[in-house]
Amino acid sequence: MPNPLRLAVALGGAALLAGCASDPGPAEPYPFVGTWDCEVETFTFTETTYNNGSQTLPIRNVSRDGRNYTLFFPGNYVIALAAVTDTGMTWVSGKTGDQFTCRRLK
Repeated sequence: MPNPLRLAVALGGAALLAGCASDPGPAEPYPFVGTWDCEVETFTFTETTYNNGSQTLPIRNVSRDGRNYTLFFPGNYVIALAAVTDTGMTWVSGKTGDQFTCRRLK
């Protein structure tokens, strides 16, 4: 018969390790995933990251409303991707309100 104290310690350790595991972020196959020419730079999106041409940021959460998506990043950084289609979308900064028309490259 297992020692109840040893079992409790083992389970507690497993729970602690599970709590320390990093969140992989969103993983749904989003329609914005790909490489886009967004007027000022080439932006690249995966299911879990966004690269603005100079920096790759982890996507923490994605909210969808029809063909519009809001992406949340560390440090309260937010962008919106509006009217996403197979060939185009509008990128909008949640901080500055800047908007760029994007054309899919791949």
